[in-house]
Order: sequence, then structure tokens, then C-alpha cells
Amino acid sequence: MSSLSVDPVVADGLRIEPALSDDTLTVKLTGAGDMAAAAPLKRYVKALEGEVTRLSIGTVEFDVRGMRFMSSSCIKAFVGFICGLAGHGMRCRIRFVTDARLAWQRRSLKPLDRMCPELVSIDDA
Repeated sequence: MSSLSVDPVVADGLRIEPALSDDTLTVKLTGAGDMAAAAPLKRYVKALEGEVTRLSIGTVEFDVRGMRFMSSSCIKAFVGFICGLAGHGMRCRIRFVTDARLAWQRRSLKPLDRMCPELVSIDDA
């Protein structure tokens, strides 16, 4: 498998750190996913979509345990990511890892699971 061609990003109070291991791309998000972070997140997940397609990645794991807040615009960026992969015919698994102590994370991401239950899962850590 080739190396990942997206770098970590710190933008508008949001930190995004990707790591590729075998067939799994882990993306750790920390900070605030407010309106200022929505555009950088959208651009980043669009770049990730290209990487997942290019490298035929089997699983993408978004670790959102370090997020203090996520606006609907940030959630929409993940909708675009899921739809984009589906549009490319990709069947990779998409897993969101949430902090069990922060119930809002699971509640906020639940529509993504409902949108595509065969590919998306939400797991508390």
C-alpha cells in the first residue's frame, strides 16, 4: 500500500491528524467543530475521499473523542464524504469512535449511521 498524501491540519481551532495502518485510515479530530471549522473540514474530507479511492482503503475510522462541539455544517461534511465514496462505488467501512461520557457525540452522529447502516458504525470508547 502506498503512503498517505494528506497531512495533518490545524485550522480554526480544529486539529485533524490522519494515520494509515494496513487497510485502515484513522483520522483523529480534536477541538471545536464550529462554523469556522466547517469549510476546512469539508476540504479535508474531500481530500480523504480521494485517498480512500486511490489506496482502496477498507476502513476509515474517525476518532471524534476529542471534539468539544460539532456543528451541523461539520456533520454535513461527513455526509458528503459518505456519499462521495458511495458515488465512487467504494464499500469501505466508516467507523466513528465517540467518548461514551459525551452523549452529544453519539446523538449528533446517529443520522450518519441511519443514512448508511451497512457501512457506517458508531462505537463508544
